[in-house]
Amino acid sequence: MESFRILNVLFLFLGVGVAIIDANSKTHPEIINEGNAVIKIQQRARKIKEYFDSLDLKEVVHQELTETIVHGDVTELQMIQTVLQEKEKIFSQADGKVFRECLADSTQYLADLINGSTYAWQMRTSAVGRPEIGLPAFTWSFEYMGIYELCESVNEDNPDAPFETIYCTENIPVADGWYYKRDFCAPASCSNDDLVLVRSLLYSQLDLQLPAGSYYTCIRYIPWDWDAIFVTCLLGLFLLLVATGTLYDIITRPRECSENIESSVPMGKMEHKDKGHVNKALEKDEDMKISQENGKAKHHLPEQLYMTPQEERDLEKEQSKLENATKEKTKNSKLHDILTSFSAVYNCNKILSAKKNSSSLSCLNGIRVLSMFWIIWGHSNSFLVGLRLDNVKTMYETLYFTYRYNSTALGTYSVDSFFVLSGLLVTYLTLKELHARNGKINWFLYYFHRFWRLTPAYMITIAIWTSLAIHIGVGAGKEERFRYEQQVCQDYWWTNLLYINNLHPFPGLQGGGCAGWSWYLANDMQFFIISPLFIVLLFNRKTTKLGIASVVAMCVSSIIVTATLAGYYGLPIGKSDMHYNDRMESFEPWGIFTDIIYGKPWCRIQSYMVGVFTGYMLYRHMCIKKIKMRWSTNLLGWIFGVGIMYTLLYSLNGTSGEHSIPQWFASVWNGVCRTLFSMGVAWVAFACSIGHGGTYTDYYYIYSSVVEPFSAGLINSFLSWGFWTPLARLTYGTYLLHPVVIFLFLTTKKTMFHWTGPEIWYFTIANIVASYIAALGLSLLVEAPTMGVQKVFLKKKK
Repeated sequence: MESFRILNVLFLFLGVGVAIIDANSKTHPEIINEGNAVIKIQQRARKIKEYFDSLDLKEVVHQELTETIVHGDVTELQMIQTVLQEKEKIFSQADGKVFRECLADSTQYLADLINGSTYAWQMRTSAVGRPEIGLPAFTWSFEYMGIYELCESVNEDNPDAPFETIYCTENIPVADGWYYKRDFCAPASCSNDDLVLVRSLLYSQLDLQLPAGSYYTCIRYIPWDWDAIFVTCLLGLFLLLVATGTLYDIITRPRECSENIESSVPMGKMEHKDKGHVNKALEKDEDMKISQENGKAKHHLPEQLYMTPQEERDLEKEQSKLENATKEKTKNSKLHDILTSFSAVYNCNKILSAKKNSSSLSCLNGIRVLSMFWIIWGHSNSFLVGLRLDNVKTMYETLYFTYRYNSTALGTYSVDSFFVLSGLLVTYLTLKELHARNGKINWFLYYFHRFWRLTPAYMITIAIWTSLAIHIGVGAGKEERFRYEQQVCQDYWWTNLLYINNLHPFPGLQGGGCAGWSWYLANDMQFFIISPLFIVLLFNRKTTKLGIASVVAMCVSSIIVTATLAGYYGLPIGKSDMHYNDRMESFEPWGIFTDIIYGKPWCRIQSYMVGVFTGYMLYRHMCIKKIKMRWSTNLLGWIFGVGIMYTLLYSLNGTSGEHSIPQWFASVWNGVCRTLFSMGVAWVAFACSIGHGGTYTDYYYIYSSVVEPFSAGLINSFLSWGFWTPLARLTYGTYLLHPVVIFLFLTTKKTMFHWTGPEIWYFTIANIVASYIAALGLSLLVEAPTMGVQKVFLKKKK
């Protein structure tokens, strides 16, 4: 019964708190990435259920009601009176302590509360998130929010209030590093540490203890550190350059247009001369256009042959001015190009243009954007697991195991789509350039372009995430979460710059390190670096077979390594969280949530190799020999491509915490699942890009009248839709920024989120729109200008 006495006490003291069990120490905020989300959700659900089942809730509630109503156990009023009666004793214990002012304001609040003071009741009412007896057991919700604005306006609404107020959160440890979180209104004189000391002192008067590991966080003004100021100044510099470039572009563009028109008819003012003479001159031999002057040949326009000496001198002056202007423009063209590359108007026109190019690979735009939508959908759901969700039990026990939720719970395949597209494009475009340049390519520019293309926007995103995000909006627990992210990035930012954040620290951090979602960029860069080893072999006709064999060997090796690691560490599949052995528990400090295979290049390169092979086949089709397929082969390809993706997503719907699947099967599944899904994506990209091969005369009637219009027509037209084109250009920035957008919304949200179908759809669509708008801003501010500057200094000589 002591736990529910503590519940009542916490109701009293500023109206907060639920204490269930003790924990040894305060830990960092729970961070969930897509790699461990499935296991994390299942682990939490199982442990929560086990815990509440062990409480024997009916008996506890019955005894509590009996003691409270019949036996007159300690009520809020009695507890207030007890504390106030022992006021002198309490203050004597706090004599000379730093939290004395906090203690004085807290006891003043209790006295004013019992006397019916308006400000005190407004403070207490702001903590409306107090759960009734047993509510956590029925909802599995660990977070109870109050009314932030009500607490913040105490002094404004009550000028006679004796102290300033502040909105705080009490964190009571439960198990495995997660806490009950309760928001309340406290005196502003109390620091986070003061609240721990004062609460412990007050509880001691009632023979109670504040659970070990409890801590408090309050929403306070966060001072701007040097890094936040530096990042703000850096962004301000970029903004100034963009404003300057935009203004320059607007001013010079009309002038350039008029100059171009005039230069297209440079001799227009001579058109009043007899055109007949001109026509005659044009009919004369070329030798008539050259006269000898001082032993040198001098070229004349036809009009000059029939001009007076004065008109000829005027014409020569005009030509001289034009030549000088051309030389000056050439001299200043680099500065002109640099300023134009910062123009928001110029870059926005390029980014948002829906005009499709003549390339047959436009279907990749649709695959890229839809995969990005899928990623945002998955993160919108998974980030709610530990943030602002009030119907946790419904999500864990009901929604999570529904058939329709499989594409969300197992949505990590969306990243494999990006690996396939990356390998495909790198291979196809590099092979085309080698083909056009007779096997020669500047490999330094090959690597430098990639690094310069990704890094500036990437580093700016990390800077915003770790320095500025904490200052954008306020919310309960926001500072705590972002301080943790800030510390991780301060320790490991250099691993992101070197694109090794998926390898160091090894085997990996629970949240993926600094900007945890950037594990993908590290893998992609590592794959890009070794891509020439395969591309050169594929390009050379003498080594093509060796190149294909090396691609297949790398893919098979990755499958074997992944399956072996999954088997050794007993990793589950589907919606199960039950490991087949306890070897993962030896990893410190994350245990079973340590990244063993999810973000490791030797396990993810299989998807990239599928893309490399597909890019080579497209190169063969486009540049060497057209690929033709029989209708039966084509049809089987679509059945396999779509069927295998559907199977991988939905065939494990029945898996749960019980071991209904043999370990050998789970190991094999972990090894091959990503390769198979990547093959499905690769087929869609390949088939749409080559028009499915063959002609209508090659197909039987049933195929040409039903399958061909659907696959080659509807699917390709949909994926090549112009709507996807500008969104595809913003995919990189969207991937970088969408977690920042989602976390900022959730950490500054003042109410709980209730999961329903319409609400999660609205939430996801809002995240998609906001992420793409943020990506447009990042592109106009950093990405497009830096790419433009690179082109200026690394222009190819024609």
